[in-house]
Amino acid sequence: MEWNIPNRLTVGRIALAAGFFVLLGAYQSGSRWGPWLLNMAFVVYLLAGLSDVLDGYLARKLNLVSAFGRIADPFVDKVLVVGAFVMLAGSNFTLSDGPDLRLPGWLTGGMASAVQAWMVVVILGREFIVSAVRGYSESCGVTFPATSAGKIKMFIQSVAICMVLVQLANWRGSAWAAGLKVALVWLATIVTLLSGLAYVRRAKGLMSRGGAGK
Repeated sequence: MEWNIPNRLTVGRIALAAGFFVLLGAYQSGSRWGPWLLNMAFVVYLLAGLSDVLDGYLARKLNLVSAFGRIADPFVDKVLVVGAFVMLAGSNFTLSDGPDLRLPGWLTGGMASAVQAWMVVVILGREFIVSAVRGYSESCGVTFPATSAGKIKMFIQSVAICMVLVQLANWRGSAWAAGLKVALVWLATIVTLLSGLAYVRRAKGLMSRGGAGK
């Protein structure tokens, strides 16, 4: 591995992801440290996102694209986003008495984060599908670059994660913030599902042609 600046940022983002998960795992609803933990998690997530943008820019600008970066960079992104949704569906984010109870139960699934277990399954399933399609495509000699739909999907997921953290930490008593949080979580799930279906269609077309160049 070339120990250049983009790769250092990628490794740093791995450390930030680990710290992010520790903060979410330590959170307990009603704890005096709860808001502080979530605000810190929000800051760490933002730093990880900024480092992702910066290392990609520097890799292209300085012509420092490496094999490690091509593999590790998207891997860390997926771990951070998918891991965040997994953690937010944990028992320490179960809904307690509060304004969120005014919302229909099916919208939140009894979760203060509004992230339900089936949503995590959808998000994980999408990533498995993309990995499978990418592996098959590249085995056929067809490149599989990231699409704009995938980038939009990740942006919406990140906005939803940040909104959950900020709302639970600072606006727990705000009905509008709770509603916006739920809307963003559902939007992220729907966009993830639709992008996964797009990859399924792409895989179907590739297999019907029998591979690259056929």
